[in-house]
Amino acid sequence: MLKPDIKDLLNRYKEGICTEEERILVESWYLNWETGNFDLSEEELLDDLAMIKSALPKQPKSTRLFFRISAAAMFLLALGISFYFIGNKHSSPPAKDITQSAVKILPGRNQATLTLSDGTTVLLDTATQLGTINQQGVKINKTADGKLVYLNTATGQAIDAYNTIRTPNGGRYDITLPDGTLVTLNAASKIKFPIVFSGSERRVELEGEAYFEVTKDATKPFLVVSGKQTVQVLGTHFNVNSYQDEPQIRTTLLEGSVLVKGATQVLLKPGEQARAGHGAESFRVANVDVQTEVAWKNNLFFFENEPIKNCMRQVARWYDVEVVYEDEVSDKKVWGSVTRFSEISKVLEILELTGNIHFKVAGRRITVMK
Repeated sequence: MLKPDIKDLLNRYKEGICTEEERILVESWYLNWETGNFDLSEEELLDDLAMIKSALPKQPKSTRLFFRISAAAMFLLALGISFYFIGNKHSSPPAKDITQSAVKILPGRNQATLTLSDGTTVLLDTATQLGTINQQGVKINKTADGKLVYLNTATGQAIDAYNTIRTPNGGRYDITLPDGTLVTLNAASKIKFPIVFSGSERRVELEGEAYFEVTKDATKPFLVVSGKQTVQVLGTHFNVNSYQDEPQIRTTLLEGSVLVKGATQVLLKPGEQARAGHGAESFRVANVDVQTEVAWKNNLFFFENEPIKNCMRQVARWYDVEVVYEDEVSDKKVWGSVTRFSEISKVLEILELTGNIHFKVAGRRITVMK
């Protein structure tokens, strides 16, 4: 089979006009790693990878369209990465086999717990049926695709009651807050919010990581509090990573503008990221590749010259595993992309190929070594 015209196929996939067979082909490339069927020289591969990455929009007009385009490009970028490294195995020293565990380590899924204002805890996952919950006139429903939606029928009432949603290691969850704001909560994260935004502001508290699409309300700013940092917006799309085991809190803006406040404050533009320690001292602002920062929301791992310890923190949270280091590997950096629905062995194989490191899996413990 000859190499497909990636540029043409990518364009039609982005625009949603490719055939069902072509869509399946694009996605099966990524999911099945059918590398043996394409005649790709290294030069052709690198040209295609450069073209694919350049196709990603820098400042998308629509965030939802941006995610769809990014996912398509990352599918093909991941395909190319696997072509390059798997196709060139003969020119590299043979990698040690990943020692397989008798325990099957499954990827994360949609799961969380909801704690109501009266302390009642409700399990949220695809298997649990959830009838309508009514809290003082605020109804909570779970949609067919597993999202939690708040509907305020107590218009005008001031209600002092809060809910908390927690995701475990290996979990994520989508929520529509009482004001219509969409939140996607990553693994090992928690968000606390009032069941009615009845005051002069919309304040939520976050631990861990979440992506926000905030409903616009010029009269009532939306505030995300993470430790000593506060993100203030009127209506915009952004991501906050505030895990305690990460060295910094990272706030990434995709659309609109946000004011990030701590000991100092900074106003972000789309494509910028504010970084500060957990004490929220002065911020450092950097331009970043936003699709890399929110790849998790697209159910992807996407690493670009990333230190291995940073990558393994993500892997540990999503697969609910313990990671230990047998050797000093802090200088090792990796790059690659793989779906978060892959078996953990596939993720580790990609990291081995790109980072010249090796793994041993025993039970739910992963040992990283040279």
